[in-house]
Amino acid sequence: MTTVDTSSPLDPVSPTLEPLFRLVIRTADAVSVGETPAGSHTVAAVSGGLLTGPGIDAVVRPLGTESRLVRADGSSTYAIDLVAATEDGDDVMRLTLRGFLFGTADVIGALDRGDEVDSATYYFRGTLDVSTASRALGYLNRALVVTSGARHGSDTVFDAYLAT
Repeated sequence: MTTVDTSSPLDPVSPTLEPLFRLVIRTADAVSVGETPAGSHTVAAVSGGLLTGPGIDAVVRPLGTESRLVRADGSSTYAIDLVAATEDGDDVMRLTLRGFLFGTADVIGALDRGDEVDSATYYFRGTLDVSTASRALGYLNRALVVTSGARHGSDTVFDAYLAT
């Protein structure tokens, strides 16, 4: 197959990333599930947080979980399930994050101790699914959202981007 350098209106459109919001999640101390066949598994309760961005300000409710699985190669998969609602409670969202965290053993060890670590020294990326009955936020039900994360002690910060 040969490649042609001309574009066609039938070609796929290249996506761009539009900043959507910042999500800060606070968790309780993690509980170790132990060494499972898939790796070392921990679970922590979501205890609160904030979601802020253009046209949206919400509070992360103290329910949900953050689950982390450290695999044999030292990388981690994570899954976070939480609920956020606007202050007046009119707009409620269920957010489900899935992704990967990896870096050198020293960097990950520092993160696990709660040390402040330059977020450029590790990879923390994922996807976010939003489910809401809110008319104002309904577009998020059909959006592809990618995240870039950073950890700061018991807080996890995600910048969410809409793939357009």
